[in-house]
Amino acid sequence: MNEYAILSIHGSIILIGVILMTPFGDAIGGFLVNKWPSTATNRGRMLAGLMLVCTGGFTVSAHTLWMHNKLSEGGSVCSGSEILNCDGLIGNPDYNTVPFLNQPWGLLGMVAFCVLLWLAVTIAKEPLALSTPTFLKAGLGATIAGLPVIALLVSYEIKEGLICPFCTTAHIANVIAMVAFFLLLKMYESDEWAPELKKSRK
Repeated sequence: MNEYAILSIHGSIILIGVILMTPFGDAIGGFLVNKWPSTATNRGRMLAGLMLVCTGGFTVSAHTLWMHNKLSEGGSVCSGSEILNCDGLIGNPDYNTVPFLNQPWGLLGMVAFCVLLWLAVTIAKEPLALSTPTFLKAGLGATIAGLPVIALLVSYEIKEGLICPFCTTAHIANVIAMVAFFLLLKMYESDEWAPELKKSRK
């Protein structure tokens, strides 16, 4: 299968998540509410969208780890053009591992998105728990901490004059997750987080 066809699968997961988090998600949520009742609320749709974004980030990170391993064996995985070229970055020993840890960037991405996904699932399962604001802040802090990493990797791309589409997709997923955690934290601080409680008190 063409690598960009595979990338479109990762991107589609993230895109569906984004749509769920927008006003268009209200219409989509109507189809999901029978199976996932939580999507009847804005909070539920936001969290469901965040879970999909983190899942897409995890899968694309896993794919870059596979690329790293494949390239270390001497293969070629994504060298379709002079600019869009994963081989020149993921296969470059100067840039393809995390400084000081000496581990592939894809592995770091998998761990990061796995943690973010766990936070999102935990919040969704118990949205009224006392730990919820802590988890929301942890998710926001973790995604903000990812920005310098993204900046470093983008600097590699600029230096080499190449763009790794798979890496860029993971970067975009992190930024979207950051915005989602921020919006969820703001929602938590408002009456919109638990409208069902507000109704029950009337």
